[in-house]
Order: sequence, then structure tokens, then C-alpha cells
Amino acid sequence: MARPEIVPFADEHLDHAATLLAERHARHRAAEPLLPDTVDFREQISREREDGSGVVAVACGAVVGYLLGRRREDEIGPHAWSDVAGHAVRETELVRDLYGAAAARWVEAGLTRHFVSVPALPELVDPWFRLSFGASAALAMRETAPFPASESDVVIRDGQPADTEAAARLELAIVESMLPSPSFSYREPQSLEAEMEEWGVVWKEPDSHKLFVAERHGRVVGHLLLWRRPPDLRVPVDGIDLTGASTEPALRGSGIGLALTHHAIAGRTSTAIRR
Repeated sequence: MARPEIVPFADEHLDHAATLLAERHARHRAAEPLLPDTVDFREQISREREDGSGVVAVACGAVVGYLLGRRREDEIGPHAWSDVAGHAVRETELVRDLYGAAAARWVEAGLTRHFVSVPALPELVDPWFRLSFGASAALAMRETAPFPASESDVVIRDGQPADTEAAARLELAIVESMLPSPSFSYREPQSLEAEMEEWGVVWKEPDSHKLFVAERHGRVVGHLLLWRRPPDLRVPVDGIDLTGASTEPALRGSGIGLALTHHAIAGRTSTAIRR
């Protein structure tokens, strides 16, 4: 078989790319049946093309792979991010050729850091590792289930606006804990005031955010935040993200995080966040 030709992603490639993505998602759902089964794959790829660029591989007139990356800019500076619908291939090794072509364009545009979301299937992850990518994070899912009451001496309750400062301090503690070895995080802690301002979204968007706090002797010593992620390929229809949790550093390992997690997974949020 002739080597595929790598060309810029154009409108004419969208339907073929959507077919490839549907095939990849079917393999992913076979391993993770909680993933959504009804998806507009064309619309998902169109989102990836917003403020983005990429390439397709064409063999014998057919699209056999594509890779897209969107421009993002945050505390690490401008970078390219290929999200969950950002790539699909018929042959896994084709990822290496696609990345070689796309990355050159991204670097020319000043995007020297690259991130990609990959389904947790070994044959799909492996080519990225051999391109010198490393695992930065992993997403997992499970159904809610009952848990026995925690034997910890903490009280779990709904978060309130008055807890904003405590939640911001706990978030900063997480950031600070990731600065030294072995994490060497690039994210420097911001001021408490700036962190509190960001936490204001929890109270402004109550239909998509829910905060629980853990108290010990009347003092907030931990929190857990739930978030209704916008729909995409990795979000079950009625899914809620456990998007962040933190325990006061001196009390880590004492059961506070476990009590918070059990409280959330037990499904005690059904009246708090509604679709």
C-alpha cells in the first residue's frame, strides 16, 4: 500500500473524519460502556477546528487519519491542545506521521507545547509515548453506589459562599504541593484574592457546580467540587465530574478525602445539580 499523503484538513474532509471518529469511539465504548452511545461526530470535530488547525492522511482517495489541535493560552503560555475528538486513525502508527506534519505547523505559529487526549486503549496510547509524550492526567468513570457512613470524625456538608476563602486556600495547597519533586509543576500559586475570585463561578453557576466541604471541630479541612462537564465523547449522559478535591496538608491520610469521595459517589447530589 502506498504511503498516505498528508495534507491540511479542509471542509471536504469533515464527513470522512467523522466516520473515522465514530469507528474509534465504538472501540472505546467496547472497553468503557458508560461512554455516550449517541454522538454527533461531525459536530464534535467541527468544535476542534474552531481556532485550530490540523492535517489528514489520504490513501487511494480515502481519508485514513486526521489530527487537529486548537490554540490555547493560559498560565503556561500559548500551546496546542488536541482534545478528545482531535484525532482518529485507521492504522495506529499513522499517528506518528500526522503529528510530524501538524506539529511543524504549530511550532511555526509559536505553539511549542502540545497536549493530546487519547482514549485509554493501549494500542492508541503507545504511539504517543513513542513520540516522547508523557501521561499528564487520566480520566476514569464509574456509576454511583451506596457507601456506609464514614467512621471519620468529619462532618460533610454543602458548601456555601461563606466557604469561598477556605476553598481557595485548599486549592492553593494543592498547587503548592505539586511544585517540588517529583511533580515539578509549572503552575505557580496565585494570590488568595485571585483564587477566591475564580471560585466565585461555583455560586454563579449552581446548575453546573456543586461544592462539598469537610469540617472537623467546626473548621473546614477539606473540599470536593463536582462539575457538569459540557457534553462530549467522554461524558456519560447523566455524568458529573469529580473535578477537584483537596485536604489540609497536615491532615492528609486521615480519611477526610475518602469521606468526601464516598459522600459524592453515593449519589447524594441528585437534588443539587440537575440537567
